[in-house]
Amino acid sequence: MKISFETPQWLINIYHIITLISILINSLGIYLIRFQSGKIDNFKYFLLWFITCNLLGDFIMFFMTQPIPLLPIWAGHIHGPFWSIFHIGTHMASVIGSVIMGQQAAALTMCFVRKYQAISKLDSRNEIRNNWVIFAASLTHVLIGTWIVLYYFSGIDRQTALDFIQLNYPEYYSQFVSLDDFQLYMKNGITHWFISAAAMMAITFTSIIIFCTVKIFQLLRSLENQISDGHLKRHKTAVTSLLAQLITSPVAFLPPVASGFLLAFDFEHIQFISWILLAMTSCHGTINCLVMILTCPPYRVFVKNKILKIFCVEK
Repeated sequence: MKISFETPQWLINIYHIITLISILINSLGIYLIRFQSGKIDNFKYFLLWFITCNLLGDFIMFFMTQPIPLLPIWAGHIHGPFWSIFHIGTHMASVIGSVIMGQQAAALTMCFVRKYQAISKLDSRNEIRNNWVIFAASLTHVLIGTWIVLYYFSGIDRQTALDFIQLNYPEYYSQFVSLDDFQLYMKNGITHWFISAAAMMAITFTSIIIFCTVKIFQLLRSLENQISDGHLKRHKTAVTSLLAQLITSPVAFLPPVASGFLLAFDFEHIQFISWILLAMTSCHGTINCLVMILTCPPYRVFVKNKILKIFCVEK
């Protein structure tokens, strides 16, 4: 086992570049949702919530935090302004980032719930009342809150971490001592509960999304002869766009899952692979917003027309 304690400058550069791109793309997405959405009732505010979380998530995780894992030891430190300027430690910065990640998941889930409610209003026999939407929103936030609280208490203090390193990895003790700040996680009851809460959250959110998607397509099929083709197409397009964004969402959770898998098999170059996975994850917010723009005709047409106008090309 070999661990590098040098800061991977190429990874920091990727964080900076991707964060800048994310700010530009997601700001465009926020503008499109706010001013180019047309009449899609308050569903656009749920979508706005999701894209805003994308922007905040990328900015906090990959500019303010800049995480650097020290696998195969389940530890790491941060390189961004959270520590260098504000002296917010690795664990607290990770907790803040996890809050935003949880909000991203909740926002995407609630987009499906709100779209299901909007379509159900077209059929009075299957209309979903606001109480169910409030219940779904409350459930998602209770699960997120539980997950965050357990994650917060899974952190250990510096001295306990150093004692653990000295006992189990004495060859790296001096390097850990030289770090101004780092966080180490141990296998204990809290971490087991934290992982269980994360699994429960993922299962619940996925179940809600699958349920809403199935019911949406059932409703649209039954309403084909009752609403206009334009109205039907608009709803189908919105659902397709949400599904496309859902498909890209696992990129955000790839590093911990893949790292845990590689740890189980004692992969030799796990630290370098974890850096690559984090570089991929930093693209998540940008990809999500691009998918939204490309799969929503009003947004796609607006951007296309602006690009053509800039380059003075006639349609």
